[in-house]
Amino acid sequence: MDLITEVGLERVRIAEIARRVDMSSGQVMYYFATKEQILLGTLAWCEQSETANRRVELPTVPPGWPRLRQFVDLYLPTTLNDPVWIMWMEAWARAPHSKEVTDFLDELMQPWRGDLADVVEQGISVGSFGRPRSAAGFSTRFCALLDGLAIFRLRQNPELSSGELVEMAMLTARAELGRKSVMSSGWPGAGTGSGPEF
Repeated sequence: MDLITEVGLERVRIAEIARRVDMSSGQVMYYFATKEQILLGTLAWCEQSETANRRVELPTVPPGWPRLRQFVDLYLPTTLNDPVWIMWMEAWARAPHSKEVTDFLDELMQPWRGDLADVVEQGISVGSFGRPRSAAGFSTRFCALLDGLAIFRLRQNPELSSGELVEMAMLTARAELGRKSVMSSGWPGAGTGSGPEF
């Protein structure tokens, strides 16, 4: 993973990968026929680890706005050199030319979307959120938004802080998930004497 994020997949040499993992080039190629397979396999391993950690961490945060904010924090890149995000961008660059890669990446995204749909349903159940037309539909849209915000920071506007990125995302979430009774006030909790719970 470190080698891919350091120099990019195109400049990675199989021999250097083999050296770092204390294997021969032939052994590496036995398991991975191409550098693309190494990228996708490494990305899948990282995502499995992140999913396990996320499913431990999210239940420790109160449902509703705090839990949604924690989800956003876990989703977005923490630094400009976030290794998992660099691998995602390397993989996305290959997707337009390969349906197999496109399908593989979509499968990797399913746990994120599923966990977000659960966060939304939990927020609805405690009265924090209004019900969107579809929790699954919201998850697809919101994850797409988070992807766009991440790329915007990493590739176009690195001056943005992680906190600013999170607030942009939460602004959109409040617009869609805010309860109808308070939507006209601009944020959930208006008129209660307290600010939003996020």
